[in-house]
Amino acid sequence: MPRLFLGLELPEHQCQQLLALQEPIVSLRWQTAAQLHLTVRFIGDVQDLQVAELTSALAALDAPAFLLQLGGVGYFGSPQRPSILWAGVVAPAPLQALREQVDELIAPWCAADPQRFVPHVTLARCGPGSGPLQGFLQRRRGLLSSPWQVKELCLFSSDPGSGGSRYSVLARYPLEG
Repeated sequence: MPRLFLGLELPEHQCQQLLALQEPIVSLRWQTAAQLHLTVRFIGDVQDLQVAELTSALAALDAPAFLLQLGGVGYFGSPQRPSILWAGVVAPAPLQALREQVDELIAPWCAADPQRFVPHVTLARCGPGSGPLQGFLQRRRGLLSSPWQVKELCLFSSDPGSGGSRYSVLARYPLEG
């Protein structure tokens, strides 16, 4: 049963900029270039028959291409127990609109997502006893990538592995002009 999500691939330049942020901080598992992406909507485990239905439903996507820029860093969790270290998004309104359209298209197969959508790129996963993040957050708070044109949404499959999840693109949905 595949585990699916919808997201955006990052251009090589932005990936390299994010990889350059890595520092030796206790119990952080930094993402590799192949793991860097921006999740638009987590779907979860899906029966094989539903994959074709979802793929077909998503073909009706009618969203415009847009400029995207990463900016700033933060974390999920508490200061004492952070779980994810992330890079944020500048001006996320186009992503929010894309997310809302995706939610409508996949509603027959997926329950509404109870989590508030916080567009981000995961930089690292924080293990138990991870080192303090405040210094990193201070040093990297001015992160600002060059903007790029987002021209497609991808349906990804996520396969867990010993070095973290491996992601494969199952389908691509073009965003118009």
